[in-house]
Amino acid sequence: MNKNIKITGLIALILLSFTACVDDYDEPPANTVPESMKLNIGDVYQIYQDSGDNYTFEEAYMLYATVIMDDSKGNIYKEAYLQDSTGGINMYRLSGAGLVETGDVVRINLKDVVLTNYNGKMELVFDDILHAEERIIVQQHDQYIDPYQTSITEVKTGIFDCELITINDVQFADGALGKTYANMNGSSAQNRTLENCSGESIIVRTSDYSDFAGDSIPSGKGQITGVITKYSYPDSQDVIWQLLIRNTDEVIMNDPRCGENK
Repeated sequence: MNKNIKITGLIALILLSFTACVDDYDEPPANTVPESMKLNIGDVYQIYQDSGDNYTFEEAYMLYATVIMDDSKGNIYKEAYLQDSTGGINMYRLSGAGLVETGDVVRINLKDVVLTNYNGKMELVFDDILHAEERIIVQQHDQYIDPYQTSITEVKTGIFDCELITINDVQFADGALGKTYANMNGSSAQNRTLENCSGESIIVRTSDYSDFAGDSIPSGKGQITGVITKYSYPDSQDVIWQLLIRNTDEVIMNDPRCGENK
């Protein structure tokens, strides 16, 4: 009987010692990305300058940025716009709609992604084979970026390309009044001219597939928020500046039009 008690006690002591050793082990180190493999959007633009168009990333560089426009409202499809403190860029040909949401901070594995200039707009182009959902990891939600407050004059300098902006003191041109942003049940996109009181103008471009395609163009003056992009025709130096709105709640035009009394 005493022998059994001694054996049982010895086993318990061994188990206790083993447990203590396990508890003392250090946790394995977190899988961190080396600093040399981290990129911002400014770095991506510099790579384009150094390497030329249609550059394919051969290494697993990681881009960290915040989503400023997603495709949930239908004004863009299977794409999104990213921004950080160094600039903005488009992600194109994602493997599915709704992959990311506005306000998401993402980490993107750029291996095999193509960097290209699509008629003036910088794009990170994914191939469906790459399974973008596996390469784009959401780090945080609801980290919204405030738009830059600006004017049409400043927009045309190019300093806000692919970034979120609010343009103040503007109105839709007379030719847009009485129209909708786009054509409901259409299959293309429509341009509506936005102008300031000096006559400078840019385009508000809206997809016929957007949720607000059938909403009426406001007739007053005020402010409008969206992502600014540019389009250059091949072999042309002319640049068309285009604003993509995220929703009509960000179009606030309740003031009298240019030249009208308050």
